[in-house]
Amino acid sequence: MRIRVIGERPADKISVQGVQSRVVAVSAGLVSSVNGQTGGVTLTAEMVGADPAGSAAAVLDAAVQAAADAQAAAIDAAALDATAKVEAHVEAADPHGDRAYADATFLPLEGGTLSGGIFADLGERVLFAKTTSTTEHAVTIYQAATSGSSGVALNVISDKPSDSAMYLTGHETARGTLKITHKNPGPETNSDASAAALSIDLQRNDIGGTAAQGIVILATDGATTGNLILARNNGRDDFVVKGSGRAGVGMSIGEVPEASLEVKQPDTTTVGLVVTGAASTTSALFQTKTSAGTATFEVGASGAIVHRAVSFYTNSLQLGSTSSDLGGSAGAVISMKNATTAPTTNPTGGGILYAEGGALKWRGSSGTVTTIANA
Repeated sequence: MRIRVIGERPADKISVQGVQSRVVAVSAGLVSSVNGQTGGVTLTAEMVGADPAGSAAAVLDAAVQAAADAQAAAIDAAALDATAKVEAHVEAADPHGDRAYADATFLPLEGGTLSGGIFADLGERVLFAKTTSTTEHAVTIYQAATSGSSGVALNVISDKPSDSAMYLTGHETARGTLKITHKNPGPETNSDASAAALSIDLQRNDIGGTAAQGIVILATDGATTGNLILARNNGRDDFVVKGSGRAGVGMSIGEVPEASLEVKQPDTTTVGLVVTGAASTTSALFQTKTSAGTATFEVGASGAIVHRAVSFYTNSLQLGSTSSDLGGSAGAVISMKNATTAPTTNPTGGGILYAEGGALKWRGSSGTVTTIANA
């Protein structure tokens, strides 16, 4: 009969208990010969040198025991060679088997349970995946579930504060190093109204807030000549930051902003720039400053314009109206509408120039009203 040993072990000789100087050769987990004979071997008392009157069952039991010992030795050798690098846990009544895991933060949700798959907890590299295929991905991770709010396709966690959680390096010529594609899951066209192709959440720790930066773009090997940021939509560069640092809003595709910031009106009905103040604010809505930090021009909280430098006008100036009434003139012309209410109190120093009934008048600090020009 044949004795098959489960498992594999290099060719060896094992003794069968109760056999006088007889050996069973085991190669690759299979009894290949008994006492020099191969093939279909029948264990007879004469072959193994046992007492014919002895128990055949005892001889068989001894051979089976020897095979079991060979199996155990093969398993021990395989386990030693693998150094317990990877342990596979299959879901059962106790998913963890006889091993407790004190740190479960590698799971999709902290405090979760391991219910199957491959688990590796090593002090060295866990996985290296490489392919030279020009058509296949090196690694594909596929989350096929279509419901539920947790359990992502890839969960990367790092407890190391001195390094990044993930490195990503590419050598593309006309592609993004990281390409994110979001597809509407449907069934409505706006089913994904609350979704985002990229979401960044800056979370605080247990002792307070966070000072982390949301997005940082660096050019550590020298300035780029390309765009630092580009948001292209509606057939234009809705927002772009060039390599020079110039930023543009509503630019034509590929257009270079003419200033540090250029805002282009997208159509004839949309305002180019709106600044809305906070409720009860006393701060200026808009300011321009010198290199020394002095505000030279500002729009106050009430909309009042303050100009602390010389003003130059190369064209007409209209007072008292939002539409020009220049009488057909051109060039340096001042047009002044009648005052809605003529001044009734005296200014503190200087005087007030105004139009009343079409006449140009001046009220001085002493209250004298002088008609400079008749209507």
